[in-house]
Amino acid sequence: MAPAEKRPPRSQTAQLVNLGTMLFACVAIGLAAGFFADRWIGTRPWLLLIGLGFGIAAAGVNFYRTIKTLNQQDSDSGEQGDDR
Repeated sequence: MAPAEKRPPRSQTAQLVNLGTMLFACVAIGLAAGFFADRWIGTRPWLLLIGLGFGIAAAGVNFYRTIKTLNQQDSDSGEQGDDR
C-alpha cells in the first residue's frame, strides 16, 4: 500500500481554486470599468489604465487576505496535533 499522503482540507482546496477566479475577476472588472468610463467621458486611455491599476490592487489585496487565511488555518490545524 502507498503511504498516506497529507492532503489539504477541502475548504483550503476550494479557496485556492477560487483564488485564480478572483484574481482574474478583479482585473477584468477594473479594465471593464475603466473602458466604459473612457467611452462615456472620452478620456482614452487614462481611465482604462486607472481601472487596470485599481483591478490589480484589488487582486493583490484579495490574494494577500486569502493566503493569510490559508496560512492561519494551516497553522491552527498543525497546533491541534497530528501526533499519530
